[in-house]
Amino acid sequence: MKTMLASFGRGLVKLGKSLMLPIAVLPIAGLLLRLGQPDLLDIGFIAAAGQAVFSHIALIFALGVAIGFADDNHGAAPLAAYVGYVILTSSLKTLDPSIDMGVFGGIIVGVTAGLLYNKYKSIKLPSYLAFFGGRRFLPIVTGAVCLLIAGVSYFIWPPIARVIGAFGDWTITSGNIGLFFYGLANRLLIPVGMHHILNNLVWFQFGDFEVVKEGVTTIVHGDLTRFFAGDPMAGPFMAGFFPIMMFGLPAAALAMISTAKETRKKAIGGLLLSMAFTSFLTGITEPIEFSFMFLAFPLYVLHSLLTGLSLVIMNVLDVKLGFTFSAGLFDYLLSYGLGKNGLYLIPVGIVYALVYYFLFKWTIIKFNLQTPGREEETAAEAAQENAEVKAQPATDAAPQEATDNSRGAQYLHGLGGKENVKTIDACATRLRVEVNDAERVDTAALKALGARGVVKSAGGAVQVIIGPEAELISDEVKKYLN
Repeated sequence: MKTMLASFGRGLVKLGKSLMLPIAVLPIAGLLLRLGQPDLLDIGFIAAAGQAVFSHIALIFALGVAIGFADDNHGAAPLAAYVGYVILTSSLKTLDPSIDMGVFGGIIVGVTAGLLYNKYKSIKLPSYLAFFGGRRFLPIVTGAVCLLIAGVSYFIWPPIARVIGAFGDWTITSGNIGLFFYGLANRLLIPVGMHHILNNLVWFQFGDFEVVKEGVTTIVHGDLTRFFAGDPMAGPFMAGFFPIMMFGLPAAALAMISTAKETRKKAIGGLLLSMAFTSFLTGITEPIEFSFMFLAFPLYVLHSLLTGLSLVIMNVLDVKLGFTFSAGLFDYLLSYGLGKNGLYLIPVGIVYALVYYFLFKWTIIKFNLQTPGREEETAAEAAQENAEVKAQPATDAAPQEATDNSRGAQYLHGLGGKENVKTIDACATRLRVEVNDAERVDTAALKALGARGVVKSAGGAVQVIIGPEAELISDEVKKYLN
């Protein structure tokens, strides 16, 4: 039972990671769509280019998820996913034109194509069919399986869609209650990396909006896509994140700097200020959050509650804002013209900055929480010792790994060496690693290299929170694994 649960958990984590690739496509779509609007450049083909991405969002998810699930991210997986998605949607349209699986359909096809790739990428067929062996077999088997999925979905998807629709309608119509619990759950799921699954329901599935263009009616789903399609009711599930990411968490970083030990304030200050600037500009918050998530978990619970409250406050003020990636300054400027009451962000954000700063500072001092710069000296010394020996060869390391002092080699050493790492990949801000023995992962050494945190889960799953450079570091480590 434990093995099944661990396997299921790893699957959810892998799905969360895979969803980040198609989400990364959205900023360029939002930028083009916004620039082409009449109040800006008023260039129709630019707006149409951006809208085209949103119109094919389910297919993009199918391709991106397939890449994420394929063991070596080979191009055969998304090709098979494309074939499978076309077969699924075309078959369902013939069986029942009213069935629209939306992004869920894309995700299901992507997972199917990725798993089939892992199973059949090296398949050998009889000599008279050898041409269709190996990766050439992938589009064939994926297409056949997706045809079967279409047949099954014809019977089971309508009731499933009704359940999803009912839950989405409740979430939307429940107003402040649904917003609060969404904001709370969104933050509480970050440690295990499964907040993307919840986000995809809210952003791409909940709620419908009809778009009529040149006499053709198209229905779009989800708070994010509805917002950029011009739905005046969309945006409440995104607007509340702007005060947190642009003002609250940067102020929390300042509070941690002000409470750090004098001897460490300068070093910690430079690190936390860079994280705060990243959060303000781009809305990437995980580096800050992981800096205190495990060292001072009560602060993280407080942060999660304040996030839920922020969504409620912005909704009460009837603020409608959206984002293509995250709630930073770039997306605020991008969505301001499409939103409503966007100026309210400034006073709300200032109040949130003050609340975060003084509440975090008081809580840290009152309960003597071990936030960055306040750790016990022994821990700091241990980290320093690890920093000094991190480039020394591990007993199981390959010769190149042992003598190379590059960043990739040092991270691999911190993960327990080449023999300990089974797979490694990255999402927006973290390495996702599967290891043989989690105890061999040297948390202190990884932190000395710049990691913000290390999360060890059941079954050898390890997450190393780094920041925006996670993808680059993942590629550098892979050079030594391959």
